[in-house]
Amino acid sequence: MGTAVGTVIRNNRISVYYYAAVALGYISTLLFSGMRPGVFATALLLLVLGELLLKKEVALRTLPDAAVVLFFAYQSLSVIWLLAGGYPFSVFITEFCASVLPMVFYFVGRSLGQDAAKWYRWYLIAMLALGILGALLYAFAPQFYNDWSYAWGYISKADAATTRVRMHSVVGSTSLSFIMVAGMLAGAFFLKREGEGRSRKDLFFGIAGLALCLLFAIMANQRSGLVAAALVLVYINVLLFFVLRLLPRKYFWIELGVLAAFFVLICALRFDFVLKYWYRIISLPTAVSQRSEQWVAAVNNMYSTWLGNGLGANGHKALGIEDAHVIADGGLIKLYCENGVVGFSLWIFILVLACRRGFKRIAERYAELGIVAVAILQSIGSNMLAFQLCTPIFWFAIGRLCEERTPDAE
Repeated sequence: MGTAVGTVIRNNRISVYYYAAVALGYISTLLFSGMRPGVFATALLLLVLGELLLKKEVALRTLPDAAVVLFFAYQSLSVIWLLAGGYPFSVFITEFCASVLPMVFYFVGRSLGQDAAKWYRWYLIAMLALGILGALLYAFAPQFYNDWSYAWGYISKADAATTRVRMHSVVGSTSLSFIMVAGMLAGAFFLKREGEGRSRKDLFFGIAGLALCLLFAIMANQRSGLVAAALVLVYINVLLFFVLRLLPRKYFWIELGVLAAFFVLICALRFDFVLKYWYRIISLPTAVSQRSEQWVAAVNNMYSTWLGNGLGANGHKALGIEDAHVIADGGLIKLYCENGVVGFSLWIFILVLACRRGFKRIAERYAELGIVAVAILQSIGSNMLAFQLCTPIFWFAIGRLCEERTPDAE
């Protein structure tokens, strides 16, 4: 009996199905007004942590392990100077659940090994569920959904025209933008030659997942997401077809032809859609200049340059608190202001260690390198790493990059 229970625990990990469960939690908000997906996700994260502890997978075996645990401890201890700065404990605990607790996924990525393929598969399934549902709600814009979106603060007016400005699905366009771009890279994880650890079924699944996540990222209509999606498309094609040569080059020309035909078709049927997204992209420099004053003001009013303001001091939960300098858009500046020189340097150190290891075996870790790069890129103008829905896959990718096992055919 004990052996059978042990086998079930080993073969069924909560962490593998995390995003699928969270997606169901967000979808259920359409049906149950009292559902709080953030609380639900926090409970799941605690279960994931318990699973890791039970399996003895939270261990300090390498320098990156120690750096991650130290960064976790540093952010936790920052509650001391956060409270000294006059912020309530609720600001800390909310931010902790959103951006620090998801760091447990570092050890998930670090320990999954060959089960990483299963993790990415369920992540993609969750993204496709959110995307397809979002596309249907975007297209038909039923009044109950318009009212729901207004109540959740996703739109400013409860009508179909406002709902169709950008696709929110049930998670909001900002989060949707990042998780769909990350979904493109999750799809790319499966794009290897048949016989090199991938079946033909996996190959088609990866292509379909990548293509649909690209479409949903575009429909989210976030400037950083549009740019990131375009860069990821270029990155994947150059890397897989020309640098690593993991796929036959004939597929590149087929893909190019399909994209060209799709673009021409859209231009012919709805050229206003093309202009809509084009105007969003070219407005990106203006968005950065508009936010720069906010960033400078926040940096100039730090509680301590070396230690920072404390976790949550520059987040949305600090709105309305006297002398608080909330950074509405700018995750990297927010990270610096809250953690100071010490904490931010430690975070950079973790990234350097992870990326250096990833580049040494880029043929196996190209998807994870892309996820980390996209998270950093989109965090320039958005608080991606402060969103509970977005942070787990970032730390999962970091963990995968820091895995010491020999490259395997996941």
